[in-house]
Amino acid sequence: MTTAVAGIMLNIAISSFGFAALIRPVAGMNQTVVALESMLNATQKPAAIDYSRLGIGPVRLGMSVEEAKRKLGKPQRDETKPGSKAMGGKIRTLTYSKLTVAAWDGKVYLISTTNPKYVTINGVKVGDKTQKVIKTYSYGSQSVQGGVTKLTYSNDQKASNLVLELKGDRVQKIIVGTQLN
Repeated sequence: MTTAVAGIMLNIAISSFGFAALIRPVAGMNQTVVALESMLNATQKPAAIDYSRLGIGPVRLGMSVEEAKRKLGKPQRDETKPGSKAMGGKIRTLTYSKLTVAAWDGKVYLISTTNPKYVTINGVKVGDKTQKVIKTYSYGSQSVQGGVTKLTYSNDQKASNLVLELKGDRVQKIIVGTQLN
């Protein structure tokens, strides 16, 4: 392996969902190697996540934006913009301290946080170690880009995901979202 490859080996895994690229960092490349090694060597397909488990803090996907606002309180910023020409509708974004909630036509479709105050329904929060994520959610699809590892847990029936961004051995960002139709 040459240094130009920067120590990354690409393993192609075939699953029932098609081709998934698993990036395997070489030992010493970053701090997530040890914790992610068991995931990378797994022969099972990534764990699916139940749609009812997709939320952060008191907010859930599909909840009305008004209910989310009642649960979270007054946002620092509350913006409404028209959706794209293809989608139509309106997109409303509520911004809190390191928490963003976005809704399309009144229903929450995206929740994102870097605030350890807000936890997933299963109890994972920003700052938690990779080992807790694996213990809580099992195996997820993963990608590594620019020193950040993204673990994705999908609900394909509702085109929704939980994405945990890891830097080193810790969660740095949590994103829950669903595809807009």
